[in-house]
Amino acid sequence: MDGASVFRLVILGIIAGAIAASGPNAAVNSLSVDEPRENAIEAKAPVIVVGFVGGFVRHDNAMHSPVQLAARIRGGYPSGVRVEVYENRKREQAYQEILKLLDTDHDEKLSEEEKRGAQIIIYGMSWGGSETVALARELGEQKIPVLLTIQVDSVTKLGENDAVIPANVAEAANFYQAEGLLHGQTAIRAAQGASTKILGNFRIAYGEKTLKCENYPWYDRVFMKYHTSIECDPAVWKQVEALIRSKLPIVGTQRAGQEESLGHAPEGRLPQ
Repeated sequence: MDGASVFRLVILGIIAGAIAASGPNAAVNSLSVDEPRENAIEAKAPVIVVGFVGGFVRHDNAMHSPVQLAARIRGGYPSGVRVEVYENRKREQAYQEILKLLDTDHDEKLSEEEKRGAQIIIYGMSWGGSETVALARELGEQKIPVLLTIQVDSVTKLGENDAVIPANVAEAANFYQAEGLLHGQTAIRAAQGASTKILGNFRIAYGEKTLKCENYPWYDRVFMKYHTSIECDPAVWKQVEALIRSKLPIVGTQRAGQEESLGHAPEGRLPQ
């Protein structure tokens, strides 16, 4: 084979290689650049449910109804809903965790869109009820909306106001009893009636009714009998759970269960 033939073969090899490079493989490489931009799915923050326990109760003490409630809800939502319980002295920890969950693009600051997308539910027992309102108010200062707050025998903490629900809260409910040495906030009201709907101030009257609350310390059952009764009363926490679930994504036959549980009671009276 002469030199010219060798030269032609080399040139043909180079041309064939160029054609192969500009074929299907090249098309794939091109798509790999554009695809993430065209098909990316925007991250969405979960529905956030925050509970506060009362007194000096630990956040993981499963003897107490707020912790049991969180476990039931968490068990029904393996994804899309974040449920956490905090000691009432750890409101700031709860606040920081909420900000982190809402920061879906992880740039360490919340955009207006991320704030608008917030779906937050807060509930609390005793001092935890006071912290429920305080946390909602703190979120309101950042213009972060709250779907629902629920207070159960809310006891006002020093320097806080658990009677006035801030305007960033869409709906609020208050369950209380008015007997014994320690009892909760009897009436909550909206800071702005046009922004917040008060679902009701539901008084639970125990009178001679006795709830055993066997797992609670004897001193709670003796010195805070009625305050302890509302915390261990399954009927009350069934209502709290129904209200929370009414704001969560529908799972199976949950809707029917919510409607049956909530009933149609006049404001200020506990649905039966």
